[in-house]
Amino acid sequence: MAITEAARKDADKLSISLPRLQVLDDFLKREIAEETHPAAAVTILRRGVEIFHGAYGVGALDGTPLRDDAIYPLASVTKPVTATMIAMLQEDGRIDIWDRLQQYFPDFVGEGKDEVLLWHLLTHTSGMEDGAVYSYTNDVIQHVLGLKSPGDNASDEDHLDFGMQVRDKMGLPKAPRSWESAGEAYSIIRRGAPLKNKPEQQFSYFNNGYGMLGQIIENISGESLDVIYQKNLFEPLGMLDTHFNLPREKWPRVIKRAEKWKHSDWLNSDEACMSGNGASGLKSTMRDLARFGQMWLQNGTLDDVRILSPASVREFTTNHNAKIPPAFWLARSLSSNWAFGWNIRDDKKDDMGMLRSNKAYDHAGAGGARLMIDPEHDLVMAFYIVEPDDETKPYPLHSRIANIIYSALD
Repeated sequence: MAITEAARKDADKLSISLPRLQVLDDFLKREIAEETHPAAAVTILRRGVEIFHGAYGVGALDGTPLRDDAIYPLASVTKPVTATMIAMLQEDGRIDIWDRLQQYFPDFVGEGKDEVLLWHLLTHTSGMEDGAVYSYTNDVIQHVLGLKSPGDNASDEDHLDFGMQVRDKMGLPKAPRSWESAGEAYSIIRRGAPLKNKPEQQFSYFNNGYGMLGQIIENISGESLDVIYQKNLFEPLGMLDTHFNLPREKWPRVIKRAEKWKHSDWLNSDEACMSGNGASGLKSTMRDLARFGQMWLQNGTLDDVRILSPASVREFTTNHNAKIPPAFWLARSLSSNWAFGWNIRDDKKDDMGMLRSNKAYDHAGAGGARLMIDPEHDLVMAFYIVEPDDETKPYPLHSRIANIIYSALD
């Protein structure tokens, strides 16, 4: 039963409408029955109480029903978690988001690069763009190193072999054959890419920026992201099923998708279960993700465990792009409102839930993940909708789900 016993028992106290929550349950069942989407999972907390938890559709290629405790690749919902670690390190005096990026990467040189701050990576205003960086990287590999990429249809093993060839050609120290070793080589090349714009002039969603923040966290802490996050964040919050390098015994719980659904090749791969990228590598359950959101909603504390100060929560959920002009992203022109790690509603008009308050903040992840937090309504929503492979319609159900949820609040 998706509507929880706590919701049914205390509906008046929680100021929720049970018939409207039933509309959400019926809507999700209908979407799955009509095969608009193969799977969906939704967890909702109102005033810290779980009022809805449902899993719909199939979770495996053989048609096995989606598990209640399924684990999902969060993709870019990793970014606000990485921003959380940056906030924690700043509170400990080990980092400052006003620091120049060159302080952490001395090889990050070129015109205008001395002006790039960690601040700019967090708000996607560094002047760097993923497309330009990838194009530069490919040019260096092909024309400077003299190597030819195996192509998009090559196997993961072929791509890993190629990455190690790049590393060897660059003359880097010998390292174990691993994605981390190959990734180090690519990261060094990417840091040589020129800026596309001056910092703080334009919003451009920059995935690689959060990968760089993850590397900074590792360099400062001297440990892998998995170890750092488990010790300082996931274990204290009771997020027992949240990992970068997912333990093998948990792999059967990871949702899989047929080829026609978005990012199937990558998200079905073994490497996705092991990715340690600070921009996109986390795997988690919807309940764990909701706990993370509740910590933010409660000013950095959950179950008497303090992760962040209210001052950090306030600063990291403030729109720092108020003077940045609108930008074309998510296949449309949208406001550039952004905080440190979070997409900020503020006055933004978009298709992420028109009924959410201006104080709401959220993040989505490629493939279907989203975490939304609304302090005005004391609400946390974690959901995952397996998406069609259509770049012109990102997150097609997220707005509809959010609007139904808001209609259930009295």
